[in-house]
Amino acid sequence: MEIVQVAIQVAVETLRDLLIEEVRFLSGVSDQVEEVERDLKTIHCFLKDADVRPNRYNSAIVRNRVAELNDVAVRAESVLEKYVVGITSKRRAAKISLKGKLQRYVCILSECLSVHRVGRETEAIRSRVAELANSLESMSRSTGDSSLSNTSGNNEDLRRQRFAHEVEQHFVGMEKDIEHLVSLMKLDNDERSVISICGMGGLGKTTLARKIYHHKDVQTSFEARAWVCITQQFQPHLVLQQILKQILPEEKDSITNVTDHQELIVKLYHVQKQKKCFIVMDDIWKMEHWEILRPAFPIVEANSRLLLTTRNENIVSQQYVYKLDFLTKEQGWELLQKIAFPKVCSSQEPKTNLAQLKDIGEKVVQKCGRLPLAISVIGGILRHKKTWSEWENVSNNVDAYLKHGEGVGEDKRVAQVLDLSYNALPYYLKPCFLYLGCFKKDEEIDTEKLYLLWMAEGLIAIEEKGSNEAIRDVAQRYLNKLALRCMVQVQGDDISRRKFSIVYNKFTSCRLHDLMRNLCLSKGKEEAFIKVMDLSQGKIPSSVNSTAANNINNIRRLAILGNSKVLEKYFQSHDLKLKTPLRSLLISPRDDGRMCISRITNDFKKIKFLKTLGLEKCEFESVKLPNEVGKLIHLRYLSFFESNMDELPVSVCYLPYLLTLDLRVRWRITLPHAILNLKRLRHLFLRRLSQANGKLILDGFKELETVVGLYSDSVRMGDLPSLTNLQLLDITVRDYEALSVVVHQMTTQLRETHLCIRSFDLHNLGEDLVLDILRKMFMSHSLTTLDLQSWIGFNFPCYQPEMCQNLVKLDLYKSEIEGDVMQVLGNFPMLKVLKLRENAFTGREMICHATAFPQLKYLLLQSLPNLEKWKVERGAMPNLSVLKIKVCTKLEMIPDGLRFITNIQELTTVLMPKEFNKRLLVVNGKPGQDYHKVRHIPSIRLFPHPV
Repeated sequence: MEIVQVAIQVAVETLRDLLIEEVRFLSGVSDQVEEVERDLKTIHCFLKDADVRPNRYNSAIVRNRVAELNDVAVRAESVLEKYVVGITSKRRAAKISLKGKLQRYVCILSECLSVHRVGRETEAIRSRVAELANSLESMSRSTGDSSLSNTSGNNEDLRRQRFAHEVEQHFVGMEKDIEHLVSLMKLDNDERSVISICGMGGLGKTTLARKIYHHKDVQTSFEARAWVCITQQFQPHLVLQQILKQILPEEKDSITNVTDHQELIVKLYHVQKQKKCFIVMDDIWKMEHWEILRPAFPIVEANSRLLLTTRNENIVSQQYVYKLDFLTKEQGWELLQKIAFPKVCSSQEPKTNLAQLKDIGEKVVQKCGRLPLAISVIGGILRHKKTWSEWENVSNNVDAYLKHGEGVGEDKRVAQVLDLSYNALPYYLKPCFLYLGCFKKDEEIDTEKLYLLWMAEGLIAIEEKGSNEAIRDVAQRYLNKLALRCMVQVQGDDISRRKFSIVYNKFTSCRLHDLMRNLCLSKGKEEAFIKVMDLSQGKIPSSVNSTAANNINNIRRLAILGNSKVLEKYFQSHDLKLKTPLRSLLISPRDDGRMCISRITNDFKKIKFLKTLGLEKCEFESVKLPNEVGKLIHLRYLSFFESNMDELPVSVCYLPYLLTLDLRVRWRITLPHAILNLKRLRHLFLRRLSQANGKLILDGFKELETVVGLYSDSVRMGDLPSLTNLQLLDITVRDYEALSVVVHQMTTQLRETHLCIRSFDLHNLGEDLVLDILRKMFMSHSLTTLDLQSWIGFNFPCYQPEMCQNLVKLDLYKSEIEGDVMQVLGNFPMLKVLKLRENAFTGREMICHATAFPQLKYLLLQSLPNLEKWKVERGAMPNLSVLKIKVCTKLEMIPDGLRFITNIQELTTVLMPKEFNKRLLVVNGKPGQDYHKVRHIPSIRLFPHPV
């Protein structure tokens, strides 16, 4: 149902674009188009109402109407787009034709015929939309919602009920979790009065809550305890009654007779003020459910404790949220053994067989994503399989077993548990989640790329945008909601590589758990939303090894992944002539190889309705992209990331709806001056421009919001102030004039700046001017990353409040800064990555004070020839994770304060003096003088001078 709502939303957005951009073409049918838009919005409202009803997934009537609505939405979009494709193509042809007036008259006549034809088709669509709207309205008024109800949903809820008295037969891990949470329960203050255990379905939240519920310290600390399972079919008065009956067993009968919601709340509230109670609410799904129940709990006024388990971190986010993690590899193997070999693990049988099966068992654990529920299900299957070959067969088919079960007593618990998470998503989040399936397995998905794809596909509702927000802010909010619901894992500061955007986006990357990705692929196929062809096994599967690739004929989004050579072989023998118009095509090899896809690029007319096209790491004949790409006039997103293309075809410059253009190709690229015709372009990604056609003119890009990869010597810098919508700028400047323009933009307009200063010496400008420039840069809230590869020769300006409030990454190279640079840099509140390289600092002593570098995670000290002493006070750099010291040959020892930094994971030294390294080692059982400072660091790598 939700997929159809989004299909309608996308159709409405498309119609809006056509009405705005092509109004002169649609003068004969615009009224009818507006009627279709209104009717689609009406149906959208009906479906939103139906979405909140119980058991909506079990109604055959609704499913049938949904299928019809999907067809109508697709048809409405396609009819109008076919018309615009035809008219635009004919007008362009007439414009460049040598036949002059005759061709123009023919074009006008053709337009009249097209208007008449689209008018008839639009009227037919209107008629069908009206019929469906009336049908849905009738359904919504039906008494008792009989068309939407089904007892199977209630039965499913009964099967999901979990009780406090149930015994967990196989239990592994969680000892530290139990210890920590029990200690919080015993605290006599209100700071931890409500605790929610949050995590993905199947992670063991209920098991952990049950262990705490029965813990002896909890039993002795509370006068009364209660356990209630909420589930999705929420009935508040029954929940309140169940709790009261357990807390007041002597009043069971009288409580049953109380049905008034308000009366139950007041009674439960006062009981908890009189008795110290411990209450578990298991499996709560929605914030609205908690808001209804919350008045029954005197959170501040009593010593009672409430423990929730949920898949939605946002339900009680203002209270204490405890995020449960996956099992370790060792814990997963232990759990698998207990289930698959219960007698062996209880010492009733020899353990010979276990040792032989350990390697393959650990592979099974990994394929289960270290999820306890998945391991338990597979363990139950392996209990009846004792040979290595039987285990190997299960290992090779883990996904199938988790989805379908095995034998008569099929166990589909994992699929059912994950389905519940998917079904509970709001309708607008479902397609955003399904779209994640088009990325490679285990891929760290760049959120910037994800947001741009979501926007190009029309999955982000413009109506959600606030007055001071960009549509990309809405996309980020959507991802945050998916993360809070434990559907996707997000990364906030990936220091391993540079990403866009670091401050503008709350998250720099995200990834899917393997089982969640399987859910994406399964639901995407089931809903005909997206088809992912993964050819990464090194051969073309038989299911797609056919002339016409019949199994992709009815889909509208296609992602093709795999080994580059296999992909190339596939494209040599297959085309993309599909029954339905393909709207999205993403081609991405899993390896670093490149592939030739000339068969597709030479026949773009077969996929002329594409909105998004991603051709990553592709080889084009003679490094030229065919001009036929200009026929894809509906493109919103076009990417040639890491492909070998040296010139952008002029035809690309006439794509009327293009929003995102990614030209971070392998080498330099030449852009035609006609690129200024991309009036709607908002996001432009470059790597290195060729200056064969002169400097890039930016003056015409009035809608541009993002520019990445500019070099000041290849762009007309005076145009930057004319980009009034520019919010994110990534640029390398090579002269003072260019730097002045950028600094002015930083302080007046930009929301985020990634700046590299290279190949000119600031020192020659004089100390006063340099300090003034640096001060303005540092006071700008837009400065996010700074790569300063320039000789300064002076000290940094003194620290002032508000300096570098959003600076995340700083790289100083050959700057020769005087004084202790750490005195200034240590105050930058958001700095996470700091690199001091090649005489960046010329002093002999460096001090990191107790409050310095509160967010720093990565520190590199390289080739600082004068550095002799480094002091780190206790409390400095509390979040430091990686420390690298290279070729600082005069540095005497590691700082003593390093032993207080408990988060540090890696220490690496390169080409340091032998005596320096010796102090860090344990030789013949005798620790070096500085070993006590670093012994808590898990990874220590010392690369001495070669002998």
